[in-house]
Amino acid sequence: MVFKAKQWDYLKRAWHLTPREIKVAKLVCQDYDNKRISQKLNVSYNTVRAHLGNIFRKVGVNSKASLILTFIEILQKVKV
Repeated sequence: MVFKAKQWDYLKRAWHLTPREIKVAKLVCQDYDNKRISQKLNVSYNTVRAHLGNIFRKVGVNSKASLILTFIEILQKVKV
């Protein structure tokens, strides 16, 4: 799932996501697994897991699928 720049800006503000968390979330929405995310961002696998944990906590979800669905639902409600 690919969102527009203004949609990412809204999601970033809504949950106070850091720039790195947004990069990780974008890759999750493009169906990257943790290993590919770590390679793409040149960080360790555990760093990716830490970022995902922070994202999940902030958004209030516990999986990548729930994260994407929540993003879609929120963006549809606010019509960004």
